[in-house]
Amino acid sequence: MPNQEPVTAAIKQFLAQNSSSLPTSYLVALSGGADSVALLHALSAHIPKEKLRAVYIDHQLQSASSEWADSNRELCRSLGVDFDVVSVDVQSSGNLEAEARSSRYDAFLNLLQEGEHLVTGHHQDDQAETLLLQLFRGAGPKGLSAMPECIEFGCGYHARPLLQVSKDDILRYCEQHQLAFVEDPTNKDLQHRRNFLRHKVFPLLQQEWPQLKSTLARASELQAGTQKIVETVAAEDFDTCYLEEPRGLSVDRVKQLPLERQSNLLRYWLQTLDQEMPSQKVLEQVRAQMLQAEQDMQPSINFSGGSIKRFQGSLVWVSLQPKTIAVNEMPWDGIKDLKLDHHVMISQHWLQENHPELVGESLLVTTRCGGEKFRKRNAEHTTSLKNYFQEHKIPSWQRDHVLLIVLNGEVRAIYNEHL
Repeated sequence: MPNQEPVTAAIKQFLAQNSSSLPTSYLVALSGGADSVALLHALSAHIPKEKLRAVYIDHQLQSASSEWADSNRELCRSLGVDFDVVSVDVQSSGNLEAEARSSRYDAFLNLLQEGEHLVTGHHQDDQAETLLLQLFRGAGPKGLSAMPECIEFGCGYHARPLLQVSKDDILRYCEQHQLAFVEDPTNKDLQHRRNFLRHKVFPLLQQEWPQLKSTLARASELQAGTQKIVETVAAEDFDTCYLEEPRGLSVDRVKQLPLERQSNLLRYWLQTLDQEMPSQKVLEQVRAQMLQAEQDMQPSINFSGGSIKRFQGSLVWVSLQPKTIAVNEMPWDGIKDLKLDHHVMISQHWLQENHPELVGESLLVTTRCGGEKFRKRNAEHTTSLKNYFQEHKIPSWQRDHVLLIVLNGEVRAIYNEHL
């Protein structure tokens, strides 16, 4: 961006790259800090005001948060930009910063309108800090890609137009345009690792490598390119190894892949299920306990919000299920919906669709206690419920969650909302 002020140049480039998607409107995440203030000011100078609005997310964690809202409101009034304040409750589970971020982006998702895109003021210094934090965690190409300039978000995308602009350039922009901004006191708290990097590590490193932050930002771009290749290979392996029944990865096909691609595929698979990325330890456990186990074994590895299990020659993901409902022979005529508790209801429509012969009969709904006999529709003889489960390949972890619909002492239908 030679011969042009960096913030303005970045905004012009961003708008030019997205000109094909016009008419487009933008929602600016306005914290009140120098980054978001400069972003909003620069955008407001180059796009119509009706295509721009700002929102301040009040985490209610600072005593001055309401004052920051007032400051942001005054800025938006002076620029002629619509402004909203949204308060969120942050439930701390040990990592307050992560919980605040999650609450903030949940709010953004709810605020976005059709054809509107989220824009945030992340800059080059943020990118460099993120890369080092990921490196210290032992991340691979995905983590070292740090923050993308543009990514799908809600019904649109999340853009970071200032990602190639340094914090010093942003501060100079604010000074040039006489823009007031707020300083969050927590940004100086060295107990936060990002702040420790920002105030202690980077100043020391920059004495030897003055261009360190721009170099790290460029390294993130290279890792992002590598990650695209990695994801392409993972998608191809997923298409080869995924089985629609029982909705998992074929153990035999996964074992044919090199170790690196096995790990890559497992990460990709869990990502498609919206699960957390597994650690290297978890991946090693999967390879040792799942891929190398004897065929008749059914190992299980607990992870994130569920577990990885081996069933019928496949790796399957099982989300945490609620405890088994205790139902002691509840009567039902199958004519109306049967509500068992606030979690589970057997609908009359389900019974009509699957077992019309039972509608209007004197039924009992109960849970398993062992030794039950099951009679299929129009069958002359009964079979054990255990044999029925095995015949229909119902996994053992789902059998404890079934409800039995009994007529004249015989199980005639089986209901499980998770099947």
